[in-house]
Parts: sequence; structure tokens; C-alpha cells
Amino acid sequence: MKKSTLTGLILLAFVIACRLFTPVAEFYAGYCYPVISACLSLAVSVFPFSLEEITVLSFSFLFIRTILLAIKGKRGFMYWLKGTSVVAMWLVVWFYMGWGNNYFRTSLYERAGVERRAFDREEFNRFISFYTDELNRTSGAAVRTDRKELEQDINAFYCQEPARLGYTGLHSWQRTKRPLLNRLYSWVSVLGYMGPFFCESQLNLDLQETEYASTLAHEKAHLAGVTSEAEANYWSFVYCSQSPDDGVRYSGYLHLLPYVIINARSLLTEEEYREWIGRVSPTAIDDYRESREYWSRKRIRIMDDIQYRLMDTMLKTNKVSQGADDYIGVLGMIITMHRY
Repeated sequence: MKKSTLTGLILLAFVIACRLFTPVAEFYAGYCYPVISACLSLAVSVFPFSLEEITVLSFSFLFIRTILLAIKGKRGFMYWLKGTSVVAMWLVVWFYMGWGNNYFRTSLYERAGVERRAFDREEFNRFISFYTDELNRTSGAAVRTDRKELEQDINAFYCQEPARLGYTGLHSWQRTKRPLLNRLYSWVSVLGYMGPFFCESQLNLDLQETEYASTLAHEKAHLAGVTSEAEANYWSFVYCSQSPDDGVRYSGYLHLLPYVIINARSLLTEEEYREWIGRVSPTAIDDYRESREYWSRKRIRIMDDIQYRLMDTMLKTNKVSQGADDYIGVLGMIITMHRY
């Protein structure tokens, strides 16, 4: 027990060093995470289901067990505090050593040597014109690519341009897993998530066909070491928009539509906004509305609100200043990186 605790404290010190010193986080992202993610995901690749929920439930059991042992043995507050601290330490260490230390590395802009673009109306109008033409051209297209082939192609994509910008290439055994508690994710409208404990990507089994390719590419970005939600959206868009399959391209453009609408409403005049929305394909508008209604029917509002607040707090704690609103920044990243 003493050796185990000492090991945990040493790893915890490394986690703290990653948070405080960017070069240490860069060392982790460049040399540790590729090995750790490959080994963890390979070890659990034989399981078709996710082990992330099992891990979280196991830690919850350990917390409860510590309380019960303290009560049963009448050992007092200090016994409970010591046991709880050890369990909490290993939870934190596993989360950050498994994946979370990627939060503290330099941003994509810094690694690419790109200066973030300030808002420029003319540039935004050019982007929205290009985006609308491509969305309309592909609207309604069905994905022709087999899902296994699609996943292999996405894995290969992350071994190319993202890898050249400092991210971790993906392996053939890093296949998506099915969640064990899928209904819970539908209740809070989570389409997919990256598991930090075994480096597993999970997709909600209730995903619609038009959402599948873009969501898969988004979650694979997290597996490659991307922590920003806006940037995961960016890489998802980059992958989908260069696909030869019109259905995959449509998934990427449709996935971006809510963020384009939010930005267009705030950056365009009322007349300009109405003119733009009138140009968007009715098929794309119908698919967007259908998706919103589809997830709204599954959502439990109070659970969704709790999940949003927890996610917002978690992201802000890990130096993502926009918190859960980080997703919206994808358009600025697309425009900036397109210029690069």
C-alpha cells in the first residue's frame, strides 16, 4: 500500500507539473501519450463494449466502500479521509495520465505558427457563401461508404496532417465501442465521447445517419489528443469536407450548420441573415430541424442541464476558457486555418 501510494504521488506530481509548465505537457503529448494510448486501447481492444463506464462505477464503489468500512469499523473521520484521498488521487492520476494532460499543451495556432484571425466581415461573407454552396450541393446525399471502411479512413486521416501538427496517429485496433449505458447519453443529448481511462471512442447508438460520419471524426480527434471542442469540430469538418463520398461531406456541412446559424445571427444584419437563410437548401433545413426534434424527444431536461454544468466546469477547470461554449468557436478556427 505504501509503495502504491508513493507511485501515485509521483505520478500526481507529474500531472501538476504538466498543468504548471507547458514544456512538460508538450513532452507528455509528444512522447508519453502516444505510447500510453496505444497500450491502453490495445489491452481492451478485445471488448466490443466500453470499459469507461465500468471504470467510473468501480471508482464510485471504492468511494462508497471507504465510507462503509469507516462506519463499520468505527475508525473515525481520519480513516475515511485517508482512504478517500487515496482513491481520489488514483482517479485523478489515471484520468490525466491516460489522456487529460493534453489539456495543458500549446494550442494548435502556436504549433502551426498561425496568428488567430480577428473578425473580418468580408472574409466571413466569403466563407458563408462557400459553405452554403457546398451544403446545398451535397444536401440529402446518403453515405455510400461502409462504416468499418469509414472508420479506417478516418484513422488514416489522423496519421497525416493532424500528426504533422503534433497529434497522435491512430491505430487499426482503435475502433469505436458501444456504450453500456447508452440511454443515459441520449437523455443528455451526448452523441459520443472520448474515454480517458482506456483511450476508447464511444458513439451513441441512437445516432442518425446524417450525424454518424461527423460525430465519428469528432471523437477520433479527441483520441488523437485534441482537447478543444472547437478544434475537434474543426478536424471533423476538415475530414468530412475532403471526402470523395458526398454523404460524408454532407454530414460535415450539416454538423456545422448550428454554429453557422449562431454566428450569422450575431454578425449579419437582420436583412442579411434572412437573405442567407433563404439560400440554404430546404432539405438541409429539414434535416437540421428533424435532428433537433429527434434529440429533444429523447432528452430529459434536468439531466441535460446537470450534464451541461458539469461539462462546463470540467472544461474551465482544465484551462478551456469558453467551457461548454467552446464548440461555437469552430468557425473562427476554420477561417483562420483556411488562410494558413
